[in-house]
Amino acid sequence: MISFIKNYKLEILVFVFFLLTRVPDLGHDSFNTDVWKWKTRSYDFSSGVFNLRPELTIQKYHPGVTLMWLGTLGIKVANVYIENFSVDSVKSIFVLDAVQKWFIVASIALGMSAAFYVIRKLFGYEFALFSIALMSFEPFFVGLSRVMHLEGMMSVFMLTSALWLYYFLDSSDKRHRLFISALFASLAILTKTSALYMIPFTFLVLVTHSNIRFQKVKELFKFSVKNFLLWLSAVITFSILFWPALWSVPVDVFNVLYRGIFVIGVDTEHIQYYFGRLVEDPGYLFYIVVLLYKSSVYLLVGIALLFAVFKKLQTKEKRLIGYLLLFALFYTIELTLPSKKLDRYILPAMLALSLVVSFSLFYCLQKVKVPNKLKYLLFFIPAVALLTFIHPDYFSYYNPMYGGLKKGIFVIEPKWMIGTPEVVEFFKVEAEKEKFEFSDVDESFEELINTKRVGRVLTVAFPEKYYTQIWPFFRELGGWAVIEDLGPFAKNTNYFVYPVWEDLSVKETRVDLVHYYVIKVRGVPIYNVYKRVIPQNTLF
Repeated sequence: MISFIKNYKLEILVFVFFLLTRVPDLGHDSFNTDVWKWKTRSYDFSSGVFNLRPELTIQKYHPGVTLMWLGTLGIKVANVYIENFSVDSVKSIFVLDAVQKWFIVASIALGMSAAFYVIRKLFGYEFALFSIALMSFEPFFVGLSRVMHLEGMMSVFMLTSALWLYYFLDSSDKRHRLFISALFASLAILTKTSALYMIPFTFLVLVTHSNIRFQKVKELFKFSVKNFLLWLSAVITFSILFWPALWSVPVDVFNVLYRGIFVIGVDTEHIQYYFGRLVEDPGYLFYIVVLLYKSSVYLLVGIALLFAVFKKLQTKEKRLIGYLLLFALFYTIELTLPSKKLDRYILPAMLALSLVVSFSLFYCLQKVKVPNKLKYLLFFIPAVALLTFIHPDYFSYYNPMYGGLKKGIFVIEPKWMIGTPEVVEFFKVEAEKEKFEFSDVDESFEELINTKRVGRVLTVAFPEKYYTQIWPFFRELGGWAVIEDLGPFAKNTNYFVYPVWEDLSVKETRVDLVHYYVIKVRGVPIYNVYKRVIPQNTLF
């Protein structure tokens, strides 16, 4: 154990560093749209594992297997805590979320440590630490690595797989590197089918490398095909090992995955606001726009500097840059072809680009005649300050070079709720000011309506996609968030909240509303709050 710590002390440091950057308020920060579905799927997955019903481990076409394994671990640990400390039903929601997210963050931290190992071996520990820190401080990545969802894990597993493949090509007699690449590719694919991209990418890389290394067709064929088949066999083996459904119902697995890729993933649109209007397909430039608005200033400046310093970089640095650029380019092309496009899908390419620009930024920093520790400290202070300033609302980040939050929300619609702390704080103050009564944790909204106390309890209506992400915070306040589309609920609601980029209050005809307040995030109007006009003769 002591020997292991000595040999991998820097990797352990990266693991701990990554955890520490994600831990603050984890589990009491936000809920994404699909989190309740993934929690339910984790319970069903757990039932399939522990009741020896492997067919139940097919829960979604994504397929989300790694997420559900971690969700299952989180359930077991959280249940022990909840039982030992008699946690009530509302608090248990946050406890379970925190524990499940802990496991997710830890898995991503392990992937980052494995990526760091490769970078350290190829370019030294100083650059490796710099590049991992740069990636870790990308605001969009910080947000996606703190949620119970797929992109954070998949992106890190894909990048780590690609790096270990490159490390294998650096010394192809060390075949264990190829198998480690296969392990992370398998984990990525088991997380989300988008990672199947790793299969053609790996084949292309092996063939291209063989073409450069060997002149004879026979040698080229032998090296590329043999190693690709070894890699693919390992991917399949690891996938079978980690996904119980493949042990008993493999045909069902392939049918579900086929439907997810070719029916839902390719043919199904996803309507969203893009440059102020609703679109089914935002077009071929969508992910370029996402990179401009959701990446950090570091990344965009680093790309600009890369053009200026590329010729001055070492040959081995240029090779990895070219490799990563191809990884990002081909993946972005794959994402662009289907009509369904979401901003978070670009994360694997964004991480690869972050590693690319590490070379240009690191090169420029070496020219600055300042002690290294002070130099790096000064370099990363703006990144740490930004993350501290926007914490824990990382999805509210839009690149200030293109107008920041004020302009960004009208270009790329926030798909997951932003401004949760501000919304909760406003209604907490409102509840105290209006002296609203506390709704018991075990009381249902239907019961509340029947008791006629509903007018004396804080009730707030949200569009459905935001309701799913905000309701636990209102139950914690002793109030209720409800879905504004549900008539019986909306007719008994005190307040209505609409985002400024999609304010549908004019369509509300069931009740009379009056504009009451504007909730702002960092000075930018985000939500319009409306108050229901209650007739004077109404009694509760």
